[in-house]
Amino acid sequence: MKTTYVTKKLSLSEKEKQTIERKLLKLDKFFTQEAEAAITFTVVREEVTVEVTVMDHGMLFRGERSAVDKMLALDEIIDLLIRQVRKNKTRLTKALYQDAPDFDPWEEGEEDYNLVRTKEVFLRPMDLDEAIMQMNLLDHNFFMFLDSETDRISVVYRRKDGQYGLIRSEN
Repeated sequence: MKTTYVTKKLSLSEKEKQTIERKLLKLDKFFTQEAEAAITFTVVREEVTVEVTVMDHGMLFRGERSAVDKMLALDEIIDLLIRQVRKNKTRLTKALYQDAPDFDPWEEGEEDYNLVRTKEVFLRPMDLDEAIMQMNLLDHNFFMFLDSETDRISVVYRRKDGQYGLIRSEN
């Protein structure tokens, strides 16, 4: 697994990088050798936020935790990623792997997704500012719209930090 480090307001020693690489070995049995991991360390006040994003065969697996100790947060994320993969083993096998990696299924059994509501929406063309205003008026965390500038289906969403994000479809 190829690993990329991003640090904000802290630095990692070579010894720490080696320790991180050792911890990431737990994930090797779940991902192919072509998998890429991006690990971001950010210091906010006295806590370190660690974010791990693993990309394998076009699928993204992500975990984020904050703790006083960066290695403790990393351990929690690795456990989280393992649970995500095990929980969705059958779906992931069908979606990504012809030759499934060899790992035990999730101990508690697989759950089906419980779809409780389906909603159809009319996407009228609007610009980003209008979409954000609509989202806020509806008091939602996200809003899907047809971007009048790009003619693409887009989703604007409110991030945890209070800022906004935008997801655009490809044509």
